[in-house]
Amino acid sequence: MIIATRSDQDMRRTRDRQSERQNMRRLYLLLYPLCLFAAVTSRLSGHAEDAGQRPEQSVFAEARSAAYAAAGYAFHA
Repeated sequence: MIIATRSDQDMRRTRDRQSERQNMRRLYLLLYPLCLFAAVTSRLSGHAEDAGQRPEQSVFAEARSAAYAAAGYAFHA
């Protein structure tokens, strides 16, 4: 009986983790275009004109990291 209870708990945890992963993926897919637009706008507006201030990442990498960071904060709230 105890083993069956633990198995049920493990299955619930697995489903919860899968659900969180799906929610994270959906949130990322929603945020990525917004972050990409922000990164492109920032580069085109000239905020990083000096070579020292210019980001070393590509626009896509910058948008990806910003989207993952924003999605991560959403799950901490």
